[in-house]
Amino acid sequence: MALPDLLGNRRGRRLAAVAGVTLLQAGAAGAAAFATRTLFEAMHGGTALPSLPLALLVGAGLVIAATRIASRVMGERLGQDYAREIRAALFEHAARMPARDVANRRAGYMSLRFVGDMTAFRNWLGLGLPRLVTGAVLIPALLGVMWLLDPVFAWVTAPVIALTLGTIAVGGLRLVPLQRRLRVRRARIAAEMAERMPLAPWLDRLGRRNTELAQLHKRTDAMIRAALRHRRVAEALRAAPDLAAGVAAALVIFFGHRDGLSPGTIAAALAVLGLLLAPLRDLGGVWNHRAAFLAAQIKASAALSRGQRDLYRAGQSLPKGPVAVSFEDVMLPSGKAFTHQVAAGETASLPLDDLDAEAVIAMLLGLDAPPSGRILMSGRDLRNLSRGSLRRGVALVGPSSEMLQGSIRRALTFGCSDRPADDALEDLARQEGLGPMLDRLGGLNATVREGGRNLTLGERQKISLVRARLAGSRLILLGAGCDADIMRRVARLQKRRAATVISERPFAGRVKTAA
Repeated sequence: MALPDLLGNRRGRRLAAVAGVTLLQAGAAGAAAFATRTLFEAMHGGTALPSLPLALLVGAGLVIAATRIASRVMGERLGQDYAREIRAALFEHAARMPARDVANRRAGYMSLRFVGDMTAFRNWLGLGLPRLVTGAVLIPALLGVMWLLDPVFAWVTAPVIALTLGTIAVGGLRLVPLQRRLRVRRARIAAEMAERMPLAPWLDRLGRRNTELAQLHKRTDAMIRAALRHRRVAEALRAAPDLAAGVAAALVIFFGHRDGLSPGTIAAALAVLGLLLAPLRDLGGVWNHRAAFLAAQIKASAALSRGQRDLYRAGQSLPKGPVAVSFEDVMLPSGKAFTHQVAAGETASLPLDDLDAEAVIAMLLGLDAPPSGRILMSGRDLRNLSRGSLRRGVALVGPSSEMLQGSIRRALTFGCSDRPADDALEDLARQEGLGPMLDRLGGLNATVREGGRNLTLGERQKISLVRARLAGSRLILLGAGCDADIMRRVARLQKRRAATVISERPFAGRVKTAA
């Protein structure tokens, strides 16, 4: 997958609208400049102040304020829209990646993608590009207004503005590596903190507190040095327009006085120069947003370039009845080629060690694709089955079943297409031994905490069994950690409904493992 088009989804049109609003702002600035000149000349001549220029000055201020707000709001919408597309692209890509690849990412990887980088994407399209467009429209327009006031003003201020823009552009190039270095150091600290915070009591018990704190201070010192280097350059770029405004103002006054121009004309030129300062300052910050965007773009592009699961090729469905499973030279993490068969309706355990068995269970669930060889399910290649067929036909029962924060109702029906009425759902849950949980937590509306932290291992297993019953699964996979009670319940379900049962772990002599 590639990053979404920066100006796609009508964002190019919206950016053009920002340019249109900015032109309106430039027109109001020009009207304000000429109204200022008229009023100053009236004051200098000792006559009454004309009402029309006063009203024009007030109206121009209102237009400038309104267009400035409008352009910022339009920019924010652009940024939020692009960040949403990036966020969706990253999530969709992660959803198609092998589960093992996602699990092997460093702690904090996903949160960094969805928090820190999103800010960079949003700011570039929401603040950076609109301000760049505004500067490109407003600065030449305001220089044109100065030309209309008197050509000498444009001649003396244009070189100062050009030099300032060149300084900002050159300094902006320096910001890119500084921003990248800073983000790398921040990301490293965030990932290490995300890994260590949950283990803080254990680290203290093991005598690692001072060591870990020293490492944190070392990382933080390096990050602070990088932040200060970046801040010096960024603030220098933002300060350059202030220096330019001072020099340009002195030139306007000097040459205006030398050429005998009226005080009103000079005052109008100074007013325009003040309006020029805002887009120049904004351009000083644009390159900071650009540098952050480029750093985030590199990371997001790397994430989107990772391989995806080779599944769902032909969209085939599993045939009715219990599922027969055949493994043909499937390469496992241990390096072994696995060949094995489980007949339809059989109850079997995998003759593998923990690492390989876990990998096989993940393949049967469609979380990973076989790296080589093939897995046949009722004669059909696993890679050719549809996502829906795998979801309905194969269920994992065990304490490691996926669990998101939400109501018990949601936990029981998670991943199920057809949800029963509450009465039927509660009756089913109580049949599978979840009555004490419902009574303890307060019924179907009670909250399951993040990751199911307020549930016992037995309750998590029974919830996964309810899901298997609701889905009508015909291949039930028993994950590691299943207790004797859940195995008895699965055996009863197997008698009521023709299904194949495969356990990740041996049955400790209770059930004979398939040959």
